[in-house]
Amino acid sequence: MFKTRSFANFCSNYRKLTSQWTCLACVRAKGSVEPKTKTYSHTILFPKTDFPARSNNKTKEEIQKTAQFSQLYNWQREHLSGPEFVLHDGPPYANGDLHMGHAVNKIIKDINNRSQILQGNKVHYIPGWDCHGLPIEFKALQSKTKKNEPSDPVQTRKIARSFALETVERQKDAFRSWGVMADWDDQCYLTLNKKYVQNQLRQFYKMYKSGLIYRALKPVYWSPSSKTALAEAELEYDPQFKSKEVYVKMPMTKIPEPAKHLSEKMSAIIWTTTPWTLVANKAIAYSAHMMYAVVTLSSRPGELFLIAKDQIEELEKVLGADITILVDFEGRHLQGCSYTNNLSTDALPFLEADHVTKGKGTGLVHTAPAHGPDDFLVALKNNMTVECNVDELGQYTNLGPKLDGLQVLAEGQDAVIKMLEHSILQTGTYTHSYPLDWRTKKPVIVRASDQWFIDTSALKEKALAALEKVTILPPTTADQSRQGFRAQLEKRPYWCISRQRAWGVPIPVLYRGSDVILNEEILEKLCSLVDKHDADIWWTCDVQDLIPKDVADKYDLNIEEISKGKDIMDIWLDSGLSWQMLEGKKARLYSEGVDQLTGWFQASLLTSLALKNEAPYESIFVHGFVVDEKKRKMSKSIGNVIDPKTIIHGDKKNQGYGVDTLRWWVASHATQHSQIVISKKLLEDCQNEVIRLRNIIKYLLGVISDLEKPVFTHNPDLNYFDQYMVEESHQFEKQIIDYYNNFRYNQVAQSILFFISNKVSGLYCHCIKDRLYCSKKNSNERLSAQLVLHTILVSICKSLGPVLPHLIEEAWQHHPLCEQPFYFTKEIPVLAPNNIDISVMDAILDIKRGVCATAKNENLKKFKLILRVDSNLYEELNKLNVNDGVNDSVLCEVLELSDVSLEVSDSGKREIMLSQTKRGQCMRCRKYNAIDNSDKCLRCERVLV
Repeated sequence: MFKTRSFANFCSNYRKLTSQWTCLACVRAKGSVEPKTKTYSHTILFPKTDFPARSNNKTKEEIQKTAQFSQLYNWQREHLSGPEFVLHDGPPYANGDLHMGHAVNKIIKDINNRSQILQGNKVHYIPGWDCHGLPIEFKALQSKTKKNEPSDPVQTRKIARSFALETVERQKDAFRSWGVMADWDDQCYLTLNKKYVQNQLRQFYKMYKSGLIYRALKPVYWSPSSKTALAEAELEYDPQFKSKEVYVKMPMTKIPEPAKHLSEKMSAIIWTTTPWTLVANKAIAYSAHMMYAVVTLSSRPGELFLIAKDQIEELEKVLGADITILVDFEGRHLQGCSYTNNLSTDALPFLEADHVTKGKGTGLVHTAPAHGPDDFLVALKNNMTVECNVDELGQYTNLGPKLDGLQVLAEGQDAVIKMLEHSILQTGTYTHSYPLDWRTKKPVIVRASDQWFIDTSALKEKALAALEKVTILPPTTADQSRQGFRAQLEKRPYWCISRQRAWGVPIPVLYRGSDVILNEEILEKLCSLVDKHDADIWWTCDVQDLIPKDVADKYDLNIEEISKGKDIMDIWLDSGLSWQMLEGKKARLYSEGVDQLTGWFQASLLTSLALKNEAPYESIFVHGFVVDEKKRKMSKSIGNVIDPKTIIHGDKKNQGYGVDTLRWWVASHATQHSQIVISKKLLEDCQNEVIRLRNIIKYLLGVISDLEKPVFTHNPDLNYFDQYMVEESHQFEKQIIDYYNNFRYNQVAQSILFFISNKVSGLYCHCIKDRLYCSKKNSNERLSAQLVLHTILVSICKSLGPVLPHLIEEAWQHHPLCEQPFYFTKEIPVLAPNNIDISVMDAILDIKRGVCATAKNENLKKFKLILRVDSNLYEELNKLNVNDGVNDSVLCEVLELSDVSLEVSDSGKREIMLSQTKRGQCMRCRKYNAIDNSDKCLRCERVLV
């Protein structure tokens, strides 16, 4: 088998950079005896090839055309018969230029797909784009503002559609330039396509009919800057956000029984970081399992206060006062108590709630049902009416002239604090993680509104069970990813799928007052209109166009009383349903960034469970985020954003590294870390490694360039060394395939570099170059070495092909067997592996390390060796120390010595005895085996005859 053993010790003394096209470590350091003549140099069979030592972007563009990258996808679908591998493509947004995250994502997918093809497997890969949503609508609105165009929904949609389609084409061109294999012209899905929209409308209706989709008034994340509801996946968090915090006293109107002997005048203290929600306060929540206390504050003599007993120590620090306990009791005694606040005249209740815990605050939680999910559940449990007095702009409404029209996150909050100034015990600034609108980067609020929801609580147990059967990759971060995925599923009671925007798939619902009208006949009528026109028809048609007359008669519908809904579907529902593009197939793999654990991975799982009761994927691969050398996220404000195009082509400030370097960087660094670092140093290292790979390929192509096509099918006699390298080559290829199948692409890169350095350049090419250069053309000793190196070349090309397809296709064009592109070549004749005992080679290489240590920096060719070994090893080595009087024995060839004499060690210990050979140096092959009265060895004499 292929072993990752370092041979640096024995080959480090012999490595040097040679000419521009010779591989590293393919020649020895200069010999101690200079040749006396160069008469024989023209007789040496040096490697020759037109394969260039360097490439450029123009060459790569030509390679893509001549290698028929665009035809490969359909070719493999028609010609490969292996098991089908379905990789479902998560749709990127069609909202702008591509970034390094896109490069990581698409190249990882392409490496996987190409590795499957090289194994003979048929790949199913249909790229897609998410074409709806706020990011694209913003672009449309900006365009309209510049052109002073009307802001009606149809016009917005027209501009948004045009922008999205233009962006898709630009992104397609970039994906092509990266070498990503797909049928980019005819087999892509767009969420704005008619068929996609029609399918989405039908799936919405199926979930609605099954009761999984419903409409309700609930608090949701709301973006005042975007004027729409947002899902959790559309938020990003500012960990250093600064909120105003207040401690407010609320006078109690009914006190707990254990405190009845005290003064009736006492106040509950609440703490909040959203003072603007105090106008919506409807209750104070407590825990029945916590201890509470009536206390006095040294800073407020004559007043009594109610707080949680466990919070006293913290509150003394915050309020700057000594706190004295008068009486304490269990929280259950707060049942039936009531209070008022200075913004309302009503007596409000104390209500038990599970979300009240120890920690920051007072143990008494301000409850505003319109502005918090926990608060809302408390209200629901206690049959409280939920009313929202904040509009879509984030302004107070229906609260009177003092507050109406004020922004709740700005002057409105200040006004509320001013109105409560006599009730506020303490104000301050609280730094914490707070949600922002992922597009506008402005803070969001929680606001109750009538929205459409998917009942994820009804799917939760199924989702958690299904997740256990899903394989999560890579193994290094699988546990962390699974835990994060589970946590998101467990804490999500519902999924808000409605948005108050124009650019998206309409929620196909009609209303008669507050009553919802939706049935299959209306839905199918809408789908037929979409087919004839497009989804804009929802905004342009009349209600009567959507309701067939027989339906209106059947349900006694008065058209004049009916209106169309104005909401569109959440874009995560758009993309979450994309698994239906697989036409009944189940994806073997989804591969996306870690952020999609709360986004596409989850949306896909929930919709698939809702509609077909199973997960849409067998496995998911989760990759990380690209960061700079300081591990900072790419940000325009920081100025550290790197465009993949710049990496490939360069710009005024930066050199271009080429597409090979970009893809090699992805393979080397993008699959094993949650943070994927990119820097000039890393790119330079990757470029140097690619050049190193290119040089070894150039050398190997030069070695086989004089072979005629029929020769590649020959089976010459192979000595043990040849058989060993053939076996190592095949085992290496198998190991690389295993790495590909387990997404260990960094190990692919490391193993390829190790193999060429230590097995190919550092070992085989060193030891057999005399056979290659100095033997007679087509002789068995030369042909066997050539075909071994060809086998190695093919293994390297297959191993590198998924990562560096441009390089491999370019190399293949200089191969004697090239008739069609490399990937279109099912079978390339190579030498078959042999089941040999590689432990013998391990022993020889161990001996060679000892020889090198003994010879120090001297040229090994000048030495002969007396080697004493135990009897068992003697028998094996003796078989390899036979020569025909002309060519070296295998043992001499590997050890690179003039002569080797074997003896059995009496002690069983290995003994190495080196001495200078008395033979002269052959002026043609430089070996110390010249025959008497000649400047050449016997082999060279015969070759020159």
